Amino acid sequence: MPADLSTMSSLLTDDIQPGIRNQLNDEVPLLKQFENDYDTAFEGMEAVITIKVNRNRGGYATAEGGAAPTAGNQRLEKMRVGMRYYHHNIRITKQLMLSSRGKNTSAARGLQLEMDGMMDDLRVQKNFHLWHFGTGIRALANGTPGTDTRMEVDSPGGAAGATNGARYLNDGDYIVAINPASGLLRAGGTRLINAIATDGTYVDVAAAIDTAWADNDYIVKAYGSDASIAINNTEWNHPHMGMLGIVDNGAFVNTWFGLSRTSFPVLQAPLISAVGALSADVIQRGIDLAVQLGRADIKKHWMDPSVLRAYLAISQGDRRYTGGDLMSPNVGTKYAAGKLGPTGIFFGTGELCVDHWAPYGMWFGCDNSDWVRWVMDEGSWINEDGSTLTRVGSTAVDTFDATFRLFDQFGSYRPSRCFRLAGISANVVVVHSI
Repeated sequence: MPADLSTMSSLLTDDIQPGIRNQLNDEVPLLKQFENDYDTAFEGMEAVITIKVNRNRGGYATAEGGAAPTAGNQRLEKMRVGMRYYHHNIRITKQLMLSSRGKNTSAARGLQLEMDGMMDDLRVQKNFHLWHFGTGIRALANGTPGTDTRMEVDSPGGAAGATNGARYLNDGDYIVAINPASGLLRAGGTRLINAIATDGTYVDVAAAIDTAWADNDYIVKAYGSDASIAINNTEWNHPHMGMLGIVDNGAFVNTWFGLSRTSFPVLQAPLISAVGALSADVIQRGIDLAVQLGRADIKKHWMDPSVLRAYLAISQGDRRYTGGDLMSPNVGTKYAAGKLGPTGIFFGTGELCVDHWAPYGMWFGCDNSDWVRWVMDEGSWINEDGSTLTRVGSTAVDTFDATFRLFDQFGSYRPSRCFRLAGISANVVVVHSI
């Protein structure tokens, strides 16, 4: 028998290349925008912001000898902002810590990999929440699942639409169902997702679904496996506020930090729904509404990639190539590289920005001068007991937990300075970002 790689495999060792080649998309464009520009410190139970919601109406055009007007007053109200809390946990054994120390025997140190990776994972979750409205809804049940282990889903993030309903759900998530009529948990505890449909229409779970789960139930994440879970151990109504609540007329969030948008319409952001085909006119109408209602200066427009493509299609027929360009035609635009965040594409003076977590079929025109991020804890590992790593139980001899926390809240002092277009016709390419 010849000496070859098969017969002499014990002679050789693996050459472990340094570093981890990340296959995940960790970009969080909108979160970066808030973190870079809008932080303000938070202490106490609530942040209380006094806002002006009406003028002194005690004046009118008088006749000679007419009665003086009844005195009015400036109308002031208080926004009451509560903090929101995030925790992320890692667990690691001492054996892994020691075994992954060598440069030639591991691609990275196990503990450092888990700590650094957790930071990216937490930011991705926060960016998802920043695009929604503070409820934690990931999808809606599409039909009654019965006792099946497959659940059809639609309305990704709680926004209407059947496309890619599982967009914000992932393999490894524990989920529960919330009764939309009562806001209470359905029976049956948590279910673990173990597969996502490639077309985003359903998820598979590890155990039969409880018969209490029903059509249009809200699907939210939970902390882990629990047959009798309490609602406080789910994401229901626990995330921070996001763009569907900030740039809203009450459709998603009618109580704006303690104040009714019905009672105080000045807290509503302009919304144009059922847009259909995108046009320059409807974009300008949104801008005009925000200028009239909030004295806006729209500098950025946020959307998902499909809406940007719909915008580029408006000008497709008007592009011309002359002179030397005919020898080397280029039918692309500055967005051909497909970058996230600011694109270099403009509507007038407002730059178009892309975020792959943004809701489908929506355009957010933003004057972000009144955006705010209230921060109580920018992010820290829990170590008040003297150690970041805490031993797990009494039997897991060399197993340790570490927990990271971040306390903040997002919002706007003046939502009417932004506008939202909804129901835009766009060619969505279904893809599952994890």
